[in-house]
Amino acid sequence: MEKYFQQLIEQTVRTNDLLEKQAQVIENQKIVLKRQQETLQLIALRMERMEEIQQLMADILDRDLLSLLEQPLLLKPQVMAKLGIADSTYRAYVDEGKLQPMWLGKIDYYFPRDLNKTLLASKGKRRS
Repeated sequence: MEKYFQQLIEQTVRTNDLLEKQAQVIENQKIVLKRQQETLQLIALRMERMEEIQQLMADILDRDLLSLLEQPLLLKPQVMAKLGIADSTYRAYVDEGKLQPMWLGKIDYYFPRDLNKTLLASKGKRRS
């Protein structure tokens, strides 16, 4: 009988140890779960901010595209006249990358603001 009580006491002690370890594991899991929830909240907040930024970028692009559509297009002859250059010089500028036309089929065209940037860059190079 004494041996039986001794075994019962040992099993009770082991059970208590296991319950304590299980309680520790549960506490650790709660901590991990809490951190994961915080991380998910941060991710959700960042996603909201990214969506806001994307919307702002879309608004800016829409506004810029509308302003581009309001600008007249300059064709190759108009660009050559504005720059005072011949066809061969024009082709050389395009080959060198000094002029960067947009193409619609085989037609070169420019927005005036792009041509103004090119003019300013070429004037700046002449001064130096």
